[in-house]
Amino acid sequence: MKVTLSLWDTGGQERFNFFKTDFFKGVAVLGLVFDLSRPDTFDKIDDYFNEIRERSGNIPIFLVGNKNDLKKDIGETIPREKIIQKVNQYYLFEYIETSALEDQNIEKLFNRFAITALLDFKPRLGEIVDSNHFRFKILLAGAAAVGKSSIIRTFTKKTFEQDYKLTIGLDFMIQDLEIQEDDIPDETHELIKKSIKSHKKLIKKYRKREEISEMIEVLKEV
Repeated sequence: MKVTLSLWDTGGQERFNFFKTDFFKGVAVLGLVFDLSRPDTFDKIDDYFNEIRERSGNIPIFLVGNKNDLKKDIGETIPREKIIQKVNQYYLFEYIETSALEDQNIEKLFNRFAITALLDFKPRLGEIVDSNHFRFKILLAGAAAVGKSSIIRTFTKKTFEQDYKLTIGLDFMIQDLEIQEDDIPDETHELIKKSIKSHKKLIKKYRKREEISEMIEVLKEV
């Protein structure tokens, strides 16, 4: 099963707060990212969570603790109990620790995003490409300089870019994944089949309306 992920990275600077909120629309899964070496970025999660729920409703949200590679040098700056408490408090879907620098759990993170999007399949506009190909909008949000862009670039380019540039407003990339059908429960397969059938009916109905509209325009000209 082919899944195309449209990966959106919002700038975390305060002055762009007004700008990034519109990009929560149509998101299938969201990764809320903080820096494991900076407790202040973890403290901002509450503000981001409330904004996300207001803009996107009850979408699956992952908590992502990035820069896990720094633990060996500085130790644990944010107690794990505090992190798990936050996950439970907000009923977050899952917590994953990553390192964009060392490519720790990056592939796992986006695979989990893709599978979760399929499990939570609605579908939204544009998510069905064909019966075996789906497209999902994935958004990474969080404070500035937590590594959102680095996570995406490590995943898509398979390399860590040392020349870091702060994301201004929005960054956007696309990556394809192959998901094994065995990873998807049978009930989800049935839901997808029903959604595809409904989608085909809507497309057929829409095309018929277009044909009728074209015929009416031709008759008007005559």
